[in-house]
This record gives sequence, structure tokens and C-alpha cells, in this order.
Amino acid sequence: MLDRLQTFLDQHARILLTTHENPDGDGIGACLALAHYLRFLGKEPRIVVSPSVPGNLRWLDAECWIEVFDPTGPHADLAAWPDAWLLVDASEPHRLGVMYPLFETTKAPRACLDHHLKDAPKGFDEEFTDPAATASGELVYDLAAPRMGLPLPMPMAEAVYASLISDTGNFRFSNSTGKVHRLAAGLIEQGVQPARSYQRIYLQDTPSKVKVWGRALERMSLLFNGAFGLMAISLADMRDCGATQDDLDELVQQPTRLATVEVAGLLYETEDGRIKLSLRSKEAVDVNAVCKLFGGGGHRLASGAKLDGPLQAAQARVEAAVLAQLDHDLPKISERK
Repeated sequence: MLDRLQTFLDQHARILLTTHENPDGDGIGACLALAHYLRFLGKEPRIVVSPSVPGNLRWLDAECWIEVFDPTGPHADLAAWPDAWLLVDASEPHRLGVMYPLFETTKAPRACLDHHLKDAPKGFDEEFTDPAATASGELVYDLAAPRMGLPLPMPMAEAVYASLISDTGNFRFSNSTGKVHRLAAGLIEQGVQPARSYQRIYLQDTPSKVKVWGRALERMSLLFNGAFGLMAISLADMRDCGATQDDLDELVQQPTRLATVEVAGLLYETEDGRIKLSLRSKEAVDVNAVCKLFGGGGHRLASGAKLDGPLQAAQARVEAAVLAQLDHDLPKISERK
């Protein structure tokens, strides 16, 4: 797959890198790392994201390469600029959000680079996916490091490290493979400082974030004898707390701190009236199967989707789907024990 990706990159000079809307550490880190590699190859990359760069990730963009999408200004003709458009850390074009109409109309070849579980990606001229990888940043490293040699430029090494810790929960999740630990060790030996990366990504909370987390946890529903912890946040809640969508990062993990909880869920209302769903599983339950019912996806233990509102109706649908999956998966675990 990486050889095919290299051939694709070799064929184009101006390459537009985008990631899913509301980018996370893997999307930002992988895009930045890939931009460093493309510049090494003599290419002209651009990175455009929407709706913003999360505050805890801005330090990664030391060169100020990332552009925030502005459809009425510099990006009105974005679709005409690239020789190739590469969607990173997603394999569903609609996850581009407001950039999707431009992606749909561009004449440039369109491709994706991703590590999420997905049926054959549609809407691309080429796809480069490997669900065995822990993070998209891992794929970029595997592509670039043998050709660039070590050590990598420090901003690139930090971007790869950020993608790894973001998608492994700082190496807490079950996708923290031996390979990822070895890769991280190599980056540390090149000069990446784990404590600084952790502090800059995870220790950046605001009073509004603490307030909205408190509201979500206070209202959390515990279902299926405590095996499912579900939180729901409305736009009114967000406004009352002065919170932004960035403040919800990592919130979905919190119910799993309870001993009985096997699946944790977060539903929150977005400005367009749709409902964003995130699900996390400790080990036993396939939450990817649930999210696929709603047109989403991800990994077996970490997945997401978008549903039509209103919030209460979406919550009822999610509760029914998760409870059915719990009923299906948990007996299998009991039998094995």
C-alpha cells in the first residue's frame, strides 16, 4: 500500500492535504508530518482544515503551514489549486464537512490515507488504507522515514509522536502495539520530549471545559445494569457553559472509569442540528458495529457517527442499538470466562 502511495505522490506536484472536520491529534499530526515529507520530495503541499485548529494542537504547527478554511476568502477557488487532493485520517468524503462540495467538484485526483475500519472507501480515485495501523501518523512515518533517514526534522518527529499519543490515549488503549511503542521510543531518542508533548496536548483545560464536563457527568445515564454510561450535551448546555466543541475532547472516555461500564457514549448537538455520537468500549463490545448502523465507523473499540436530531430522539436510537450490542457481545465474554 505504501509503495502505491509513494507512486501517487510522485505523480503530482501540488498536493492538498485535508483531514476530517473538527480535526484531532492524529489528523493534524499526520498532515503536518506528511507535509514535511512532501517538501523533502520537492513537492508543494498545502494543509487546509475546518472549522479550526484545536488550541492544544497549535504548537505543532511551528511553521504556520495550516490554513483554516474560509470559503468566502482565500479558499473560494481551493478545488482548482491542487494536482491531487489527499484526505488524511478519514476514508469517507462527507467527513470533510463544509469542504465536501469542493472535494466533490475538484478535477484533481482524489485519494484517502487512513487506518480506520471501513468498507471499501467510495468517492476516491485511489485509496490507501491499513486498519492494522494504530494511527495515520504511523503510516506517514513508515512511508517517510526509510526515504528521509533519521533523525527526522524535530517538528516532523513531534507531529508523528502527537498522532500516536492522540490515537492511543497516551498509550492507554488496546491499540498500543509493540510496534507503536518501539516507534515512540525511536522518536524520543531523536529528541521528542514526552512530558512536554503530554502537557501541551492534555493539560490545557479551561474553566468552561471543566464546567461542561461536570454537567455531562452529573446527567450521565447508566443502563444495562451499569454496563453502558451515556452522556448527552445540547447546544444550550454548551452556551450556558461557554464551551466549544474542542472542550468535549476526551469526555467520552470518562464513564469507563466506572468498574461496571463496558461501553461509554457521548451525544452532542451541533450547530447544523445534527447529533454527533462517540462510543468507546473497554474490550468486550464491538461499538464499530453500532456506529455502522448510523452510517459511521472507526475501530471496534472506538467509533463515531452522526445522527439526525432532535437530541432526545437520537439518544433513544443509540440506547436501543447499544443495548442490543451489549446483549449480543457480553454473553460471549461470560461464556469464555
